[in-house]
Amino acid sequence: MSKKRSSVDEDILARFACTGCGVCCRWPGHVLLTDTDIRELAYHLALGEADFIEQYTRLASNRAQLSLKDKADGSCILLDGNTCGVYEARPLQCRSFPAAWQVRQGCPELDRLHDEKKRVE
Repeated sequence: MSKKRSSVDEDILARFACTGCGVCCRWPGHVLLTDTDIRELAYHLALGEADFIEQYTRLASNRAQLSLKDKADGSCILLDGNTCGVYEARPLQCRSFPAAWQVRQGCPELDRLHDEKKRVE
């Protein structure tokens, strides 16, 4: 996942509503965690921070941050079916999609909005 300023236009951002499909929770890459993310996720899961870090995180490839572990199939360790198991406490990186970062294609709702905009233009 590339963490960059989004190039999604403001109209699409205003109309975007997550459908909860879980596709983004299966994309390859890292969900980088802030200290606040770790604190809130640990609290949400009723764990101490050290236990949360041991059970749910790994060292990111940048070797400067922790990221969430993946399941064997590559999906997020916190994904429960197609639903985020910690939605209320999800990490900043997840909450900021697609306003702060995006991928070229792959989010069904963003793809739909882009296609709809192309048809209108």
